[in-house]
Amino acid sequence: MFNFKRMPGFALALAAAATLSACGSTHLSRIDDGQTQQPVWPAVEKARPIVESTVFPQVEALRKIDVGTPKLEVYRLIGHPMYREGIAGVHEWDYVFKFPLADQPGQYMTCQYKVLFDDHMQARQTFWNPAGCAGVVGPVQAVQPAQPDAPARVVAATEVSADFLFDFDSGALAPGATQAIDSKVMEVLDKAERVEALRVIGFTDRLGSETYNQQLSLKRAEAVKQYLVSRGVPGEAILTSGRGAAEPVVNCPGAKSPSVVACLKPNRRVRIEVVAR
Repeated sequence: MFNFKRMPGFALALAAAATLSACGSTHLSRIDDGQTQQPVWPAVEKARPIVESTVFPQVEALRKIDVGTPKLEVYRLIGHPMYREGIAGVHEWDYVFKFPLADQPGQYMTCQYKVLFDDHMQARQTFWNPAGCAGVVGPVQAVQPAQPDAPARVVAATEVSADFLFDFDSGALAPGATQAIDSKVMEVLDKAERVEALRVIGFTDRLGSETYNQQLSLKRAEAVKQYLVSRGVPGEAILTSGRGAAEPVVNCPGAKSPSVVACLKPNRRVRIEVVAR
């Protein structure tokens, strides 16, 4: 999904476990524009990673998270937050990671990682618990910042048939749609860096009124967004729109009939675009 490498075993380093076990259950810190002087750590055992393999992160990915990293870019690099801090407008993400111990094969050091986001939903502070875990990851790599006046642009895009995601003439996700969405979103995110937003755009065929098609295309885009939000993608970074029957891929003349409906299938689609600078 994010090219995370799964490693065997879930053993904990005793020293790290002893430190982490002292953490309380209340884990929301007092944050002012992405900063706190007293980070609060959730209990390790309450972590609920949506994708189990993200427990074993790529060190190179962690080194790319610095002040100013957009929230969606953090998501691309290290995956879903592992606690229920909320959905929209969340300023605090917590993770539990495991790092292999070089001198103890099959043993792991457990580390907690916290990212705080400012009012612009960019990373402002990061913390490790125990603090020594920072040494395992090493220093943040200097990433060339985007020019402040650089325009946002679409750097990757993909499309998936609306007929696969929805029943005909419906705005509710069909069984099996979620796997297709996961696959397509992760596919385009893996092709990008400095991600700022996702655009989800719905399209319909020409059958039906212009108003109805506009509403249906937007409803479908919103359904995809709500699913992504439920999977941990920051909702404020997902932009939705519906374009109805605009930008047709194919033209199939004639009144509505089974053959025309089948012919128009390529026009019924959802486009997912990655916006970056």
